[in-house]
Amino acid sequence: MKKESPLSKNKKSNNSLWHESYRRFKKNRLGVVCAFFILFICLISLFPETLSPYSFEEQFEGKELLPPGKGHLLGTDNLGRDLLSRLIYGGRISMAVGVFTALISLILGVAYGAVSGWMGGKVDAFMMRSIDILYSIPSLVLLILVKVIFDSLSIITHPELKALMGILVALSLVGWVTLARVVRGQVLQEKEKLYVEAARSLGDKGWRIVFRHVLPNILGPIIVLLTLQIPSNILFESFLSFLGLGLQPPYSSWGVLAEEGWKSLRSYPHLMIAPGVAIFFTMMAFNLMGDGLRDAFDPKSPQSG
Repeated sequence: MKKESPLSKNKKSNNSLWHESYRRFKKNRLGVVCAFFILFICLISLFPETLSPYSFEEQFEGKELLPPGKGHLLGTDNLGRDLLSRLIYGGRISMAVGVFTALISLILGVAYGAVSGWMGGKVDAFMMRSIDILYSIPSLVLLILVKVIFDSLSIITHPELKALMGILVALSLVGWVTLARVVRGQVLQEKEKLYVEAARSLGDKGWRIVFRHVLPNILGPIIVLLTLQIPSNILFESFLSFLGLGLQPPYSSWGVLAEEGWKSLRSYPHLMIAPGVAIFFTMMAFNLMGDGLRDAFDPKSPQSG
C-alpha cells in the first residue's frame, strides 16, 4: 500500500482547517452580521456619488445647522452642507485609510517577520532588537512624528493628496511592527514541523518552502490580526484629523466631521453624533468579526464544537 507523504498530508489538513474554520465562523451569528455590515459600509464607500443625496461640498443657502429632518436626514452643518452626504464621502476616506494601511502593514510585516523567523540566529536577533527599539517609542508619538516629517517634504503639492498620503505612510510604518512579531513567532513554530523537512528532502529551496508551505499555514492568525488592525487605523486617522494633522475642510473624513462637530457640541449635537456613531459601529463590527475569525481559526475554541 502506498504511503502518503507529509506534504500531501499537510495540504489535506490545511484544506480541512479552512473548511472547518468557515463552518465554525458561519455558526457565529454576530460575526456573520458584522461581516455583512462591513461589506455594506464598503459598498457605500465605493460608490458615494451614486448613493449620497448631494455632493460633499454643495451648500444650501439659508439651511445652515438644520437638525435631522426631511430633505436632510442627518441635518446640515454650519455652511449648509448635507451631513449625510459628507458622512458617506467621509466613509470613503476613512475606510480607504483603514484598509490600505492594513494591507501595506501586512506586506511589510509578513516579509520582515518571515525573514527573521526563517533565518534565525544572529539575523533574527538583530531584526528583533530593531523591532524592540520601535516598540519602545509610543505609537502615537511615532505616528505624529512620521506624519510631520512627511508633511515637511515637498514631494506632493496637492493638499488633499498630500494629507492622505501622509496618513497612509505614517499608519503603515507604525502598524507593521505587531504583524512582524506575530509572523516571526508563527514561522519559528512551523519551520520545525515534519512537512518542512519533507519539502527540503524533495529539493525545495528555503524561500520556496516559506511561500508555498509555511505562509499558507499561518494565514489564519494573520487574517485575524489584520481585521483587528483596520479599526485601529480608522481610529488613528480620525484622531489625526481631529488634531488637525489629517485632511482639512472642505474635504471630508469621519475624523474631520468629528472635529467640526466638536466645536458646537452643546448647541448642535447632531454634528458630532453622526460621525461618532459611524466610527463606533464600524470599529465594533471589525472587532466582533475579528473575534469570530479568531474563534473559527482556533481549534481549541469553545465555538468549534
